[in-house]
Amino acid sequence: MNEGLYNAVFCYGENQIDPFEQTCVDFDRIIADMRLVGYEINSLNVVQQIMLEQLDILLKTKSRIMEETMDLDNRDAFCREKYGLSFKDIDALDPRHDIEWDIKSGKVIYFLSHEAMHKKDAYDILFKKSFDAFTAKTGFTYTSL
Repeated sequence: MNEGLYNAVFCYGENQIDPFEQTCVDFDRIIADMRLVGYEINSLNVVQQIMLEQLDILLKTKSRIMEETMDLDNRDAFCREKYGLSFKDIDALDPRHDIEWDIKSGKVIYFLSHEAMHKKDAYDILFKKSFDAFTAKTGFTYTSL
């Protein structure tokens, strides 16, 4: 990777802080995907691409639960017993709109939007393991407002 491209992708701010210092993802694939669709290669867009992949995982998890319980007469009780949430609470989770991200002080943070704060407990119950694995893999920080 040439220095100009490295600086455009991995450095942020005056002090050239690397927000991806602890991130273990396939940057070559991510950058190739971004080039394929014409995205500008910069730190925020790389974060967006990484976060979109995580949101896709969350959405697949939710979809799997919805499909699993679709034909059940007692889906609310089943969801409460197996996942700790009602079917209605799981259905109300929308990671595409509820989760936001940014780079602050050279660190990548992701958080629930202000409008989704009332769903925090549900997100913690259903997606805690996924959030923890994602945080460990990327070095991103999950925070609450």
